Amino acid sequence: MAFDNFWEILTNALGNEKLIRNWTVDKGYLRRGDFPAIYRGGEYIECRPPNAKYPQLVLKKDFQYMYDNWQDYLSGRIKRSVLRDKSRYTKYTISILHQYENLI
Repeated sequence: MAFDNFWEILTNALGNEKLIRNWTVDKGYLRRGDFPAIYRGGEYIECRPPNAKYPQLVLKKDFQYMYDNWQDYLSGRIKRSVLRDKSRYTKYTISILHQYENLI
């Protein structure tokens, strides 16, 4: 599926706030770090990490970067640390993509 099609489906799914479970390919679901996410329009998804003063606005381009590398991340061909070098929002993009990967 083209990323723009996925983005449209994802933003529709997050039109109402949803709880996102914190997840990584190496450790699965983590005991801490779940966060609410919502799409309010524009080129980002708003994520509110626990105990944070301000929400994180995760740009569409960060989601596209993760989307483009998703299969390599899942297979272990690319590590999260490598992805993190190009996007500081991997916690959010990985967890959201995992939760909604059935849409891909």
